[in-house]
Amino acid sequence: MTSVSLLSEYERPLRNTKPESGDRLAVLKENPLYFDFFTEEGTPKPWDEKSEWVPLLFQMWEQTKERLLPVFQTRKSRCSQDEMLKGVCYLIAAFHWTMGEPVETLKWETLIRKNFPVKPINWTERVEFILQKPTQYHCFIQLDELFTEMKKQYYKYAAMKK
Repeated sequence: MTSVSLLSEYERPLRNTKPESGDRLAVLKENPLYFDFFTEEGTPKPWDEKSEWVPLLFQMWEQTKERLLPVFQTRKSRCSQDEMLKGVCYLIAAFHWTMGEPVETLKWETLIRKNFPVKPINWTERVEFILQKPTQYHCFIQLDELFTEMKKQYYKYAAMKK
């Protein structure tokens, strides 16, 4: 399996996971793309209310980061692949929601063709690096840096849109 196909493979279980809780943070924690993949009547559309929802994605990454940090502090060189892939999904959702559209797929070929208005520099190469060995510390650090840059870019973009 190639690194980018790992992301496509991760899409399958997300399309089949309907969270039990109605709390939006609990829903995002269980399935980062639930609102994108299950657009039923009455379901929130985060891409229409990006100023409210994109910061929640940043918050979800911070919570994920807090769960992963102790793993690396105990000198373990590997963390949960699922947690890292959720982090990548939060990032991809932030790209899409900022653009005002839902995530339709995690197919890499489709993602890299999109012209996101807000994105970190060299995000494709950096996410590819993360997907090669998502459980390693260096990939965790790289994903955290992507979120730091995305957060800055997003708030700058939001301020300029006002």
